[in-house]
Amino acid sequence: MKTTRPVESRSASEPSAWRARLLALLGLTLFGATASAVWLFGYWEPRLLPILVIEVQGELHHHSSELLQQTISERLHGGILTADLADLKSAAEALPWVGHASLRRVWPDRLQVRVEEHRPLARWNGDGLVTADGIVFHPLSRTIPAGLPLLEGDDKRAPEVAKRYQRWRDDLMLVGHLIQSLSVDPRGDWRVGLVMGTELRLGTGSVDERLARFISSAQQLEAAGRPLVVDLRYSNGFAVKWAPDASPQARANSDRSKRSGNRG
Repeated sequence: MKTTRPVESRSASEPSAWRARLLALLGLTLFGATASAVWLFGYWEPRLLPILVIEVQGELHHHSSELLQQTISERLHGGILTADLADLKSAAEALPWVGHASLRRVWPDRLQVRVEEHRPLARWNGDGLVTADGIVFHPLSRTIPAGLPLLEGDDKRAPEVAKRYQRWRDDLMLVGHLIQSLSVDPRGDWRVGLVMGTELRLGTGSVDERLARFISSAQQLEAAGRPLVVDLRYSNGFAVKWAPDASPQARANSDRSKRSGNRG
């Protein structure tokens, strides 16, 4: 009764303690083996299964395939099985002119990269370019094509501005005019600059109808002289500022189309 119970309790707990120690040791061993296997695979895979060829597909006008290959090579880690294609895709699309890139592995040692470049519709705010879908990008200035029209506005409105430009460009071409610039300010005030040197002020509302009003009178205005500014911000007419060399008689005949109304 004095000492038997403590001795029996201690001897009964010993197998449980040893079992816990064995399980912990086994867990550590398995963890170490797994970590070693992962390290060995990561070390040997790029050496045994390296990517030897980076094949670039697609039309590249502003970024040579050599530049794209260099960019991919510098970002490439791992072999054909472990290369991070998502990271390489991001690296390719970070190049200013690259709109979309897709990559795939081609066994045993080839990485295929297909690229679609942005197709610029116009210059944007002087230092950028914009696509027909309103995507704004900023390439190096030396790669910006010459002769593109200028679109201006907040970047958030780029899709709207690009859409209006394409529609108005086609409408104005029917009467022999080309758009040199198109802008919308923070108040929503639209202006169109024509290649011939005329500025159309369309205001903030009913801009499509106001442009149509100019188009319907374009031939009459040209016959009258050289307009510098055509202010269409009237409800039912427009005002014209003429170049100094316009004929006074021509101006008088053209002024018959000017009507009074509220501007907006």
